[in-house]
Amino acid sequence: MTPEQEIARKKQLVSAAKALLSLQVGISIGCVRIGKILLRLTLQGDEQYQVFNQFNRATVGLPIGNERLLWAHPALLEHDAKLAKIEAEFRPKLLSACIAIIDKYG
Repeated sequence: MTPEQEIARKKQLVSAAKALLSLQVGISIGCVRIGKILLRLTLQGDEQYQVFNQFNRATVGLPIGNERLLWAHPALLEHDAKLAKIEAEFRPKLLSACIAIIDKYG
């Protein structure tokens, strides 16, 4: 990765963190996006950012993003309760990690 690419990806990371922190995007979509950017920056192993990977692993199999449009209504409602519980559990750590990203790279 060139220095210019690294700078651009760190800007994307800050943008994604701001979007999640301000709730412009949902927690689930924000974590997926941040996780992908961390992977490209090879920061996914950084202890400070493990919460994004932990959240993404906890939500495997749950309807997220456009996938939700394909789910049957009763199943969607059932899984939404699980997703809401997971989001509530992870929210404080995720928001703190977003603040750390913005502070470090913003």
